[in-house]
Amino acid sequence: MMKSMLLFLLMLTTAIQIPAQNDLPCFDTSEKCAETLTAQAIANSAEIKVLDQTIKLARRKGWTQYIDVSAIDPLTLSVQILRNIFGGGERQTRKLQLAQINLRRTETVLRIRAEINDLLLNAENAERKKLQTQTLFDAQSSLVAVLEISYQSGELSTERMMPVWEKLDFYRIEIERAATERETLRKNLIALVEPQPVIELTRENARAQVIEDVLSAWKLSGTSEELNLIVLDADEKKQVFKSELLKIFPEGVKHLPDELQPRGVYTTTKKGLRKVQYIGKAERFGFNFVLFRSL
Repeated sequence: MMKSMLLFLLMLTTAIQIPAQNDLPCFDTSEKCAETLTAQAIANSAEIKVLDQTIKLARRKGWTQYIDVSAIDPLTLSVQILRNIFGGGERQTRKLQLAQINLRRTETVLRIRAEINDLLLNAENAERKKLQTQTLFDAQSSLVAVLEISYQSGELSTERMMPVWEKLDFYRIEIERAATERETLRKNLIALVEPQPVIELTRENARAQVIEDVLSAWKLSGTSEELNLIVLDADEKKQVFKSELLKIFPEGVKHLPDELQPRGVYTTTKKGLRKVQYIGKAERFGFNFVLFRSL
């Protein structure tokens, strides 16, 4: 990674100007282009957005019960699971978590910047190889044109011409390969810089997003415990469907209190030993879910 960064700095003064694409503001190894693409990638990074929201919330009295996390997006669930499982933030814990999140944000920015630099460098190398090979191809084409005159007149045999034609084909293939490589790198850069496409609004997509958010929050917490997440479908009033409840509470919920408390631990049956921890409610794309942990 460091080597690629040094190469990037050394090549700034001799950067090949690759024509800008309609879907990228620029596509060359100049410092200005690298900074532009990096800023755009950071602004559109879902991970950076989550981390920024986490930092913002962490500075509001340390995720206390007075924060209305349900009004905050896209980090609603991430903050909620941290708060509901770990019970809010004492000062020292909050400072440590905030430092860890800030560190992760810095590392993420550096990773994005390095990825963009690598893509631009590799794209320049592909373009350079294409231009160099094009020069060789043009020279070989001129040679073939001259020798084919002798070949048509019978002065040269097919056996003598075969290596000449093969070299021309070799250069043609190398040009196409370099162009394909550059195009692939351009598409990879677009994927890194542009906002992620909107996911199809289905319950399965919403469930997948909830699980992804919870796992991200769990990693941010730094805990070594197993998550063992259970996601249950709920209706528009955020009431769990009965068929879903029976997945956890096979005998029903008569042994449970009227209202479950975040971080509360409950047995799955009246006299059973298996327990679950209630995390809270989550909403994505208009679909509601209720979250538990299996203990």
